[in-house]
Amino acid sequence: MVSLIAIRDAIALQGIAELNQLSRQFDQPPALMQAMLKQLETMGKIERVEADSSCLIGNCKDCPDGKKCLTEAYRIKKHISA
Repeated sequence: MVSLIAIRDAIALQGIAELNQLSRQFDQPPALMQAMLKQLETMGKIERVEADSSCLIGNCKDCPDGKKCLTEAYRIKKHISA
């Protein structure tokens, strides 16, 4: 089984990584990968990247698939020193 450290390192190397991309990279089911990403998020190691809705102002707003193209993505959380 893949470790949380390996997932964190993969996200760090890629900058921003999508759930499905990580699932394929580590050959793990998306549900398991999502649970591990949520754990890293809870630990303060990563943060979820909000989907860019700018697509919806162009041709995509009339797309019959709606928001299916919006994916779940994560990046390393930046710690700000006080």
